[in-house]
Order: sequence, then structure tokens, then C-alpha cells
Amino acid sequence: MNSWHRDAVLAAGATVALLVATRLLGLTFWSFGTRPALVAAAVGVAGAVALELVMARNPGRARRLWADRRVRWGGTLLVAVGGPLAAAVGGRALAPLVLACLLGGLFAYFLLLTGVLSGVLAPPETWFAREE
Repeated sequence: MNSWHRDAVLAAGATVALLVATRLLGLTFWSFGTRPALVAAAVGVAGAVALELVMARNPGRARRLWADRRVRWGGTLLVAVGGPLAAAVGGRALAPLVLACLLGGLFAYFLLLTGVLSGVLAPPETWFAREE
């Protein structure tokens, strides 16, 4: 399986876990329409973009790190399990913010992934490549 496709499956699994948590916590679609939740989602988007830029700047290191199953699964489980746990502990006030932030980051990742797989965006490892 192509690494982009594998990563998409992992991200989709984390997204499903967050959506299930949203339902189990009794949150509605409107819980994410508040100003604080939208800001949290924007923070998640910015965080995902920043992470991709850091990895694009150091593609060899990022590739080696992400090749380690413990890192891949650890990161996925941190979002898929840690996010809902943090939301549950945070209660009704913090749950929409935690989940909005994580879902915003995943949304940004899916947009990036769609761009790369469709050919609209160059793969991140080429973003900082120097042409001679």
C-alpha cells in the first residue's frame, strides 16, 4: 500500500473515532458552530499546516521517523483515543474545543492529501528542494 494511502486510512480511522466520540458525548453539529469552536478548528488547521511544513523542511528525518510503526500508531492513537478522553474529561465546555481542534487538523490534512494525490500540489518533500 502506498504510504499516502496508508496515512489516509490512519487519518480516516482517527476521524471516525472523533466523530463517534462527538456523538457519545452528546455534542451536536451546532456545538462546533460557536466562535470558540471555530477558533479551535482554525488552530487545528494551522497546527496541521505547521507540522507538514516542518516535515517538508526535513523530509529525510520525517520519512525515517514516520517509518517507525510506533510513531505512526502512537500518533494515530493519541488523536483517536487521547482526543476523546481529553474531551470527556474536559466536560461540555471543553469537549467541542478539543474535538474541533483535532477535526480541523484532520480536515487540513485531508485537503493536503487530496491536493497531492490529485497532482494539484507537489508532494511536501519537494517543497523546499533546491534546484541547481
